[in-house]
Amino acid sequence: MKLAYITAQVPYGQGEAFVIDEMLAIKEAGINLLIIPRTPMKNIFHRKAQSLLSDTIWLPLLNFKIIFIFLISLIIKPYLLKILISIIWASRNFKILFKNLAVMPKSVFIADFLQTKGIIHIHAHWGSTTATMAYIVSRLSGIPWSVTLHRWDIKENNMLKEKAKSAKFIRCISENGKIELLKIIGADFKDKIKVFHMGIKIPSNDVKIYYEDKKIFKIIVPANLLLVKGHKYLIEACSILVEEGIKNFESIFYGEGLARKDLEELIKKKSLESYIKMHSLIPNERLIQMYKNNEVDIVILPSINTKNGEHEGIPVSLMEAMAYSIPVISTNTGGIPELLYEDAGIIVEEKKPEQLAMAIIKLIKDKNLREKIGRQGRKRVCKEFNIQKNIKKLLELFEYYS
Repeated sequence: MKLAYITAQVPYGQGEAFVIDEMLAIKEAGINLLIIPRTPMKNIFHRKAQSLLSDTIWLPLLNFKIIFIFLISLIIKPYLLKILISIIWASRNFKILFKNLAVMPKSVFIADFLQTKGIIHIHAHWGSTTATMAYIVSRLSGIPWSVTLHRWDIKENNMLKEKAKSAKFIRCISENGKIELLKIIGADFKDKIKVFHMGIKIPSNDVKIYYEDKKIFKIIVPANLLLVKGHKYLIEACSILVEEGIKNFESIFYGEGLARKDLEELIKKKSLESYIKMHSLIPNERLIQMYKNNEVDIVILPSINTKNGEHEGIPVSLMEAMAYSIPVISTNTGGIPELLYEDAGIIVEEKKPEQLAMAIIKLIKDKNLREKIGRQGRKRVCKEFNIQKNIKKLLELFEYYS
C-alpha cells in the first residue's frame, strides 16, 4: 500500500509535530508514504522529521513550470474547468476563494505526478487548503481521498460540504468536532464521519516520575501564544498565587505567536517577571526529554472559547505530558473534557483565574493528589490515545476506501 499525505508544511517548519508522529507510525507499520507539503520551508525544526525527508516531495507553491502546466491543462482538460467552477461556487467568501485558487496550479501539477507513483489513497491534514488540494488531485486523478479535521479548520468551513461529497471519509479527532461538522455539512454525510483521536507514542512502563515536594515547582505551557490558548488567565492566576503567599513556583511559556507582546506587558504590569518566563517554541524532542528527566511538575493549558468561536480540539500537548504521568490542568472547552474525564487531569472553567490558581495550589501542596492525577492521566492516554492503536484504525480505512 502506498499513500500520499498532503500537509501544510511538515516535515518542514515548526508546527504540526503531531502529524510527524502519525506519519512516522505509518512508516513503522511498513507502509510506503509520499509526503507533499503545501508550502514547504527549508528548515527542519523537529529532529524526528529528518527521517521523513526521503519520502517528501519539495515543491514550491508556485513556480513557472507549475503555472505553465496549469494554463495548458485549462485548455486541454475540459474537466478542470468544471472543478474550477465548483470551487468558485462552493467558496463562501472572497478570502476562501483566493486561498483555494492559490493552491489550484500546484494541485494540477501533483495530480499528474501522483498518477505515475502507484498511490492508492490521498490523505490531507486540515480541512482548509490542504484538503482543497486533495479534493482537486482526487477529482483529476481518480485516486480516492480523505481528510483529518482538527479545530479551526472546521470553524473556517472551507468548502466542507463540497469536500464531504467527494471524500471517502472524514476523520474528526473529537466528538465535539463531529457535532460542529454536522451542523455545517448536514446529516446526509454523517456516515462518512469517523471519530478517532490523534495519538502519541506511549513511553515504556519503566519511566519513573517522582512526585517529591520541591523547592521550586516548574509549571510549563507548551502552546503557541494565541488568544485561544488563554495564557493571560494563567498570568492572572500566578498573580493570585503570589498574593496568597505561594511563591515556590516557576511558570514557563514555550511558544510563539501574535499575543507575545500583550502577554509580556501583562507579566510586567503584574510584577511577575521572577515567576513567569517566556521562551520560544521548544523542539518536541527537547520537551519530551524534559518529561523523561523529571524537569516538569505540572503542565497547564488554560484554553478558552474565543468570541469568533475558536476553541481547542484535543491537545496533543496535554497527551504527551500525561503519558509521562505528569499532572495536567486545563479547561472545559472544545474536546478537552474527552481527554481529562475520570480524574485524568484537573478541569477548571475557562477564563476563571481564581479556579486555576486554586487547582495549582492543590497540586503544589498535595503530593498524593499529584501522583493520583499523574497516574490516571497516563492510564487514560494509554487506553484511548495510543498512536499505534489509532494508526491501525486509520490504515484499515485507507485500505477499505482505496
